[in-house]
Amino acid sequence: CLIARTARGICHLAFVDQGRRAAQAELTARWPQARFERTADTAVLARRLFAPGARDGRPLALHLQGTNFQIRVWEALVRIPAGAAVCYEDLAEAVGAPAATRTVASAVAANPVAFLIPCHRVIRKTGAFGEYHWGTTRKQALLAWEAARTAGEPEELEEPA
Repeated sequence: CLIARTARGICHLAFVDQGRRAAQAELTARWPQARFERTADTAVLARRLFAPGARDGRPLALHLQGTNFQIRVWEALVRIPAGAAVCYEDLAEAVGAPAATRTVASAVAANPVAFLIPCHRVIRKTGAFGEYHWGTTRKQALLAWEAARTAGEPEELEEPA
């Protein structure tokens, strides 16, 4: 993946399937005035994000650019449990805009930090996976990976009455 940070937090996370140049071009298009430099701590951050058991419970700082509506949609995406999926219509309902399914879909597609804001958790109401910037195979793999990781977590037991 390609991860970019500002002093305020992670501003870009993209999978590098099309090659490094394509990923860097996308990053440059989002942040045209930025100065880019490699840092060794990015590998540590990548391990924290993706390695099993590496999440330490500390919140990640994000530096996002988006409209108020996009931010509302991204906040709703974060509330979808790992391994679960919702349809665009349910997401539109969750942000209080049930008639704005297409606008919600556009906000999902504009997500600048793949995986961190889990846009891969949105599917069509027919159950089809739909479009995903990094392809259907990656979307299916991310959902399966999350489901497998959460399947091993013990469920909370209810107290006896």
